[in-house]
Amino acid sequence: MNLRSLRALRGLSSLAAACALGVLVAGCGGGAGSSALPTKPLSPTSAFKPKIYPVMHISRSSVKVAMAKLTRSGAYFSPIKGGKPIRIHTKTVSAGMDLTNNGGPVVPTASVYNILVNCPDESCWGGDISGFENSFFSSDMIHILDQYVGQSATYTVGGDIPVTYNTSNQLGDQDIVNIIYNVAQQYGTGYNAVYNVFLESGVQQCSQNAGGCYLQQYCAYHGSNDYSDIGHTLYTVEPYQDVSGCQVSSVSNGGQSPNGSTIDSTASTLSHELSETFTDPDVAVNNLAWYNSSGGEIGDLCAPAAGVPTQQISLNGTVFEIQGEYDNNVSDCSWQSP
Repeated sequence: MNLRSLRALRGLSSLAAACALGVLVAGCGGGAGSSALPTKPLSPTSAFKPKIYPVMHISRSSVKVAMAKLTRSGAYFSPIKGGKPIRIHTKTVSAGMDLTNNGGPVVPTASVYNILVNCPDESCWGGDISGFENSFFSSDMIHILDQYVGQSATYTVGGDIPVTYNTSNQLGDQDIVNIIYNVAQQYGTGYNAVYNVFLESGVQQCSQNAGGCYLQQYCAYHGSNDYSDIGHTLYTVEPYQDVSGCQVSSVSNGGQSPNGSTIDSTASTLSHELSETFTDPDVAVNNLAWYNSSGGEIGDLCAPAAGVPTQQISLNGTVFEIQGEYDNNVSDCSWQSP
């Protein structure tokens, strides 16, 4: 696969063909597949308690139904440490590293839902996904985004949606299409809802849309899908982040992070993908929003992959170790709005 080319705009035909050929569901590695949710203790670092929705059982056999409804799909990855963001050609190039507004949509307000695949709560990813989101959304840092979204950025934690899904073989684009389609039918679509698909340790996932595979090219990615019946959907894909190449800097350098490697590594990558979703949700060449043609999106410019270490900062009273986001107001990475 050519890592320099972004398949940011894909129609039904290319994905349906890949699905029919089985290209994306067999290959680089097995997974922690399960059809029943294990029972695991939750040990959050903050006092925030997310709303927990009923478990959804999604069959992999329903891929064909979801794919038949798909009319457009695009994605963009967060590179693994040492990797490079995918370059998108833009008509204008900003001075320095500042992001350029290419005229696409932005997301000034939204509810964020966490799809927990094959885990009944957040413990599989450190135990405090929603607590981090609530702290992030309530902090000064989130208002770095104000300059890009055109108003005071306002986001809320919609809650956790446990899902069972067969992950025993490598997941591909069509599996994400399937999961998002089934969940979004029930919980809403459009630019005011964002779905984070969390995958357990050991689950392999590759994306033609994003241009690679987990731990080979990327740590995570975000994208959008259009369905003929339910409309536009925004999502991120969050594979397990407590691994070499995706961990926060203190851990990768042999130290410790405030809440432990799993929580903070998950939080750092999640902040990256959410910030990019809010400032460049459609990530397609003909619908690009805030982007730098030499460095990528708001999170790419300040990620460990770009050589910028994560930092330990207080977000609404709880200390997390996360990456910064690029701030045009100071022409640098920042962890706090001016």
